[in-house]
Amino acid sequence: MSLKKLVEDLLAEIEQEDVDIDEATTTGDIAGYNTPNAFKDTDGTDEDEESDDDYINHIIKSTGYSKVNENRWNELRKSEGTPKQKIGLGIRGINKQLSEMESFLRWYGKIKQESGLKSEDQWKRTQKHLFKIRERLNRISKSISEL
Repeated sequence: MSLKKLVEDLLAEIEQEDVDIDEATTTGDIAGYNTPNAFKDTDGTDEDEESDDDYINHIIKSTGYSKVNENRWNELRKSEGTPKQKIGLGIRGINKQLSEMESFLRWYGKIKQESGLKSEDQWKRTQKHLFKIRERLNRISKSISEL
């Protein structure tokens, strides 16, 4: 008997059996976690009331970790090179990132225009993020003028 025929016979036999399965698991009978509030905000509600910054600061405070930016600052401070070189390379990197951001914004604008989507039709959270981006860009503009 060929292997192909054997497999076909086994599959046909399995299909003919009437097996009732009440529950199935793929965890190998490992008990799951009892986390009824796993996807709720810190106050136990489903509503997204706190800002992203507040939520991130809450996580940082409760875990004892520090923000990545602080680690990157320490790496930059300890890296080799003169201050002039560090600033020059950093500004070049920022320029590249801004070019990428402009491309993305242009693409999103195109999607919005092609679909006929209006600003008021966007998610509330999207509007909040756009407002925060505007605020950050204003602060960045001030920082650039101080360099």
